[in-house]
Amino acid sequence: MNDQQIQEAFDLALALTKQCGPIVLEGFRNSAKDVASKGRHWDLVTEYDRRVEDVLIEGLKKRFPDHRMLGEESASEANRKEALDDRPTWIIDPIDGTINFVRGVKFIAISVALVVGKELKIGIIYNPCMDEMYTAIAGQGTFLNGERVRVSGVDNLKGALIGHEISIASYKAARPHILGRGEELIKECTGLRAFGSAALTLAYISSGNVDGYCIEYLKPWDIAAGAILIREAGGVVINIDGGEYDILKPDIIAASSEKLAQRMLEIVRQVNENVNQKQ
Repeated sequence: MNDQQIQEAFDLALALTKQCGPIVLEGFRNSAKDVASKGRHWDLVTEYDRRVEDVLIEGLKKRFPDHRMLGEESASEANRKEALDDRPTWIIDPIDGTINFVRGVKFIAISVALVVGKELKIGIIYNPCMDEMYTAIAGQGTFLNGERVRVSGVDNLKGALIGHEISIASYKAARPHILGRGEELIKECTGLRAFGSAALTLAYISSGNVDGYCIEYLKPWDIAAGAILIREAGGVVINIDGGEYDILKPDIIAASSEKLAQRMLEIVRQVNENVNQKQ
C-alpha cells in the first residue's frame, strides 16, 4: 500500500471507529446487558463487543476485500496462529477492558491497527466514555483528539509512573512473576497503576500520562494499536526478553525512553531468576 492508500485506510477506520462510539456508550449505560464468559471467569464478552466488531470488519471488508481481519471475537484459532504475511492485516479489539465495561468503569477502548508488510502502519485507540481519540500513522506522529502528543521522556524509574496489571496474576504460572515485579517496581517508581485496559495504558504512555508498562499473556489486538502510538510519540516498545516486539506474540515492555525500558527489563530478569531459583 502506498501513502495515499494508507491515508484512505486510516480515514475509513477512523470514521468506522467513531461510528462505534454510540454503540459502546449504549452498552456502557445498559445495566441489563447480556454478558458471557469465554472459558475463564474473568474473560468476558458482551453483545456489544460483537456489534462493534461487526461494524468495523464489515466496513473495512467492503472497501478492502483482500485484507485479512484479525478480531478478538471473530478470529478462529487457526487464523490467530497464522503468521503475518504481505497481506494488509487489520488487528481489532472491539472493547478492550470488558470487565470495566460490564462494571461501569470508564477505562475502556476500541482498538484498531493496520499491519502492512509485517509493519504497523495505523493505530487508533478510542475511549468513547471520555471522548479521547488517539491516532497514529507511521511516520506522522501521534495525536490525541487532533493535537500532537509525545511520551514524557522520563528515563529514571524513580520519577516514573508505571502501569502494572496485577490481574494478570489470575494465571497461576504468571502469579509469582507479576507479584514479584510489582514488589520490585514499587521500591523505585513513583507509583503503580492498573487501568484494566492494556490499550488505554499504552495510549497513556504515548501522551506522557504514564511512563512504562510491562505486560504479557495478552493477544495481538490488546497491544498492536498502542505499540505504534508509543513509537510514533517517541517511546520504546520491546519484547519482554529484550528482543524485538513481536506483533503476534506481544509480551512487551513499553516505556517513555530506552533507558527506562532497560531498567524495567533488568527487573523482569531479576524476578524471573528469583522465581526459577525457588521452583
